[in-house]
Amino acid sequence: MKILVILAHPDINNGSNANKVILDALIQQQDIKVKDLHTLYPDSKIDVLAEQSALLESDLIVFQHPLHWYSVPSVLKEWMDSVLLYGFAYGEGGNKLLGKKLLISTTIGGPEESYRPGGHNSFPMSDFLKPLQQTALFCGMDFINPILSYGMVYIPQGNASKNDIQRRAECHAKRLIETMNELKGSQDLERFA
Repeated sequence: MKILVILAHPDINNGSNANKVILDALIQQQDIKVKDLHTLYPDSKIDVLAEQSALLESDLIVFQHPLHWYSVPSVLKEWMDSVLLYGFAYGEGGNKLLGKKLLISTTIGGPEESYRPGGHNSFPMSDFLKPLQQTALFCGMDFINPILSYGMVYIPQGNASKNDIQRRAECHAKRLIETMNELKGSQDLERFA
């Protein structure tokens, strides 16, 4: 199984306590290609053909990103708008992603209990992820249960230390890699069925 990780973090090397830990764990794995959108496209001018080619070569696509204003970072939205085109991802002849898998791996600043009716953020994370789920379904992809981690923001004098966040990020990376390995195993079994 070929895995493509689409990383969308505005400052992975300097501004990330969690996503950097996750990225470091991912790049140590075999059969994983990571595309850092902010590094590749600092001007947001997406190379559509290169990105579509990378998707065609992949079986599992992972969106790795922090939650930004209840959504994906702007560069990932720009990537989706530019790459998932009519005739490629949907519409007449747009079956190029059919049967591929999409896995969302998101770090969330607030605590889990704030993502519920009556909580600070009013809705569960599953509601905020519906546009991504529908995008996968619209493109004929299998939407895999997302890997989510809460309380992943460091604020001096806040509730979480940098060590707490690093530990949570390591757990997140472990769950993500385990999920990828399970999906690899199920694909291997399908080949022999």
